Amino acid sequence: MEEKELQAQEGVEQKDPKEERIKELEEKVSRLESTARLVNQRYVELQRELEYFKERYRRDLEEALKYGHEKLALDLLEVVDNFERALSYEGSQEEGLKRGIELIYKELLRILEKHGIRPMELEGKEFDPYLAEAIDREYSEELEPNRVLRVERKGYFIHERVLRPARVVVSYREEEIT
Repeated sequence: MEEKELQAQEGVEQKDPKEERIKELEEKVSRLESTARLVNQRYVELQRELEYFKERYRRDLEEALKYGHEKLALDLLEVVDNFERALSYEGSQEEGLKRGIELIYKELLRILEKHGIRPMELEGKEFDPYLAEAIDREYSEELEPNRVLRVERKGYFIHERVLRPARVVVSYREEEIT
């Protein structure tokens, strides 16, 4: 003990290794607390951003559902204008009226195709229940069995998906015994 007292009297302080370790650990805890505060703050900011993006996505989705057909509607208004011009035509020429309706029909098909809607070409092809609904069957010697003999109502694709299935008459060759 005398040695410690002498060193203390001489002004030379000897550091206790436990105290050094405590001080070191306190500094480390302080740094970790600071890092945790920053991480927590960033977490709160990211949560806020996520909520903002969710709300923005919801609004964009609502707007797309509400106004998503705007381009198609504008194109169809051109067809309406042409019908109005045709109906206001004062002449009585049936051929002119027929020609006008044909032009409007072609324009309407062009607009539908522009928006990814196209008719199915099924006549003479094998019947596919995913593309068409068979509404009747008819005997045919010219076509193989289970072929589309006639299209009663056209079917349409929207891009690669069936928008509306066709209604068709399907061929068969041999009489069925009932």
